[in-house]
Amino acid sequence: MGRSGHKVIRSDFVSRADKAYTRRRTGVEIVSIEVPEFNEAYAAIDLGSNSFHMIVAEAEGNSIRKIDSLRMPVRLGAGLDKDIRLIPETEAAALDALAKFAERLREVPLKHIRIVGTNTLRRARCKDNFMREARRLLGKPIEIIAGREEARLIYSAVAHTFADNNRRRLVIDIGGGSTELIIGQGLNPDLMESINIGCVSYSTRFLNGNGSGSAKLSNSSLKRAMVEAELELQPLIVAYRDCGWDEVIGCSGTIKAASRMLAELGISDGTITLDGLRKLMRLAVKAGSVEAMNLKSISQSRMQVVAGGLAVLCAIMRTLDIDSMRSSQVALREGLIFDMLGRAEHVDIQSQTLANLTSRYSIDIRQATRVETTATMLFGHVAEPWQLDPETDLELLVWAARLHELGMGVAHTQYHKHGAYILENSDLLGFTLAEQKALALLVRYHRRKIENEAFDSLPEEERQRLRRLLGILRLAALLHRGRHDEPLDDINLRIKNGQITVIAPQAWLDEHPLTSAELATEAERLTHVSIKLKAEKSA
Repeated sequence: MGRSGHKVIRSDFVSRADKAYTRRRTGVEIVSIEVPEFNEAYAAIDLGSNSFHMIVAEAEGNSIRKIDSLRMPVRLGAGLDKDIRLIPETEAAALDALAKFAERLREVPLKHIRIVGTNTLRRARCKDNFMREARRLLGKPIEIIAGREEARLIYSAVAHTFADNNRRRLVIDIGGGSTELIIGQGLNPDLMESINIGCVSYSTRFLNGNGSGSAKLSNSSLKRAMVEAELELQPLIVAYRDCGWDEVIGCSGTIKAASRMLAELGISDGTITLDGLRKLMRLAVKAGSVEAMNLKSISQSRMQVVAGGLAVLCAIMRTLDIDSMRSSQVALREGLIFDMLGRAEHVDIQSQTLANLTSRYSIDIRQATRVETTATMLFGHVAEPWQLDPETDLELLVWAARLHELGMGVAHTQYHKHGAYILENSDLLGFTLAEQKALALLVRYHRRKIENEAFDSLPEEERQRLRRLLGILRLAALLHRGRHDEPLDDINLRIKNGQITVIAPQAWLDEHPLTSAELATEAERLTHVSIKLKAEKSA
């Protein structure tokens, strides 16, 4: 049992020797058929502001087949106190939900699992305990993603599901705390935004005060919510109308609920129109609440927040002059599955993002390659004694090497600071917020003085890992300060008891007096991150 009282469910993967088996899952029954090895399954968990969702799926041609799914109405967005911290009851409910998810994930390889946090976890403060307990339960860390990265993944799910590549589509996803608007064609999004308007936040702020659904719904409260949403949307109108679209597709709980409510009431066949929404809201006001309408098509937990979502949806349709939209059954979690499958097939959005930054800020590719090559070589020497991961840690180091001179596109003076600011404050598609922060720290301190306190907010394990990667990056950049293409074949390293000894012939040191002096200075700087560096002449 952990400190939170939750049983640790996942300690190993259960192998499955026989391929023919019978099982019943939520909404899916498979009877005595030949199936792929279970290690071909992928799982995605979306920790949304209203609900936690999990799906397990496997590739099926160019699409995916859902094996299992689970939804837990945690309502994380309504569980923040005045200091934007998770209240204990909400944190406990969230961990209970994750413990249930963990049981369903025992047979899925960790490398095939992604867990992402969205708007509420982006905003929440002092969430280290929750993040730590969640990792213990699930065996993997939660990736908190930026709004535009969330938008990209949502669009990916829809684009893979609606196969017509000739039509431009506007995709709308109304979540508990944020709404994503994406325009694209085929698999490529062209315009993406994430706005802080959602069904939980608007239900709480405007419609019932505490999110419980207990207050009587009124025309005036709905109007206040819609006007506020329209004000948030106002800066986007010109860009989205200029971009244009042929069809509109809506995702996630609010829009699916609206579609089902319209169909159940006989207002439409499930197609969402502005007139239909207005009729639906008039009926809700007349009843006094959505719960009082006694609809069978939506759950009790959705009833408590759907009015806020309907207000947001109505505001979007009014602001962007949308006549009608279709409801999609896929959303962020399916996008995560497609993203993992894409990476397995070497469709790497992160590499595309790095290439875009390289081009936009005119990074010297030859210098970046020199530093990357040497950093990779140094990593090979220290990975085992320093217990660095040959995949994830090397990947982060390579990214940092490629981008370490990013800030020169702004100014040479203090370019390491400019580069860090760009990385920490840009929308880097394919990267989590934690990856952005780590990358920004490596670029910020790859030269000059190291400020130890910049790493203090990180967990101890992460702090030590980044400091060691920083030491490698700094040494690689230092050895190539002259920007020459000459190989470093004469340079050797010795690693012992956490100390890096750079061994070079006297002739090389004589030919590179500046580098020799820099090594001596760097030895002093690295002591601040618990790395010992020593330059030594070879015999």
